[in-house]
This record gives sequence, structure tokens and C-alpha cells, in this order.
Amino acid sequence: MRFSTASVLAMFAATAFAQDTLTINTPANATQCETTVVTWNGGVAPFNLSIVFDRTAEHFNGLTERTFSWNTDILANNIVFFFVIDATSHTAQSSLIPVQPSTDFSCIHSS
Repeated sequence: MRFSTASVLAMFAATAFAQDTLTINTPANATQCETTVVTWNGGVAPFNLSIVFDRTAEHFNGLTERTFSWNTDILANNIVFFFVIDATSHTAQSSLIPVQPSTDFSCIHSS
């Protein structure tokens, strides 16, 4: 079976694109004042991660790894989601997750 150069290049390009698709993995849970690990696949570093809740966000820019450990520093019962953007402006967003309660309030900042 013979393939043209153009078709071979197209197959490689499609494969490379599929591997570079940016996706974020929704954490199984987030618990107040405990570490929540956020991971994503694909994309091109550096990455900017935003943790969005209650019409505000925490931003972590210039990340070179595809994992981030976040000290869940917001009160239980807030709903959060994670948004990542890569160096080529591709984006991915997690599902919404509720922050679970904890008896630890040490990480909560008073306003």
C-alpha cells in the first residue's frame, strides 16, 4: 500500500494535534484547608491556572508542570472550577465541584 507524502504528513499532524489537546482533570474532591491536586494533559508550557469561585479567582501563572497542589483556602460549600490556558492560548475547564467541610479553618483569610 502506498501513501502520498501529503497524506503521511496529514496523519502525523493529526496525531500531534490530538496529543497536544489541552484537557483538565476535575479533582475528585476539594476539602477546606486541605491540599487539592489539579492535573491537566496536553498543551504547551508555560500554563496559567485560575481557580474560580464566587465571582473571583486565584491565579497561578507561569507553571511549567502539568500538576498543581492547591491549599484549598476557601470556605466549605463554595463551588469552584479550574481553568487552564497554555502558551498557545488553548484553554480547558474542569467541572464544578463543591468545597467539602473541615474542622480546620487555619487557611481561611478573614476579610
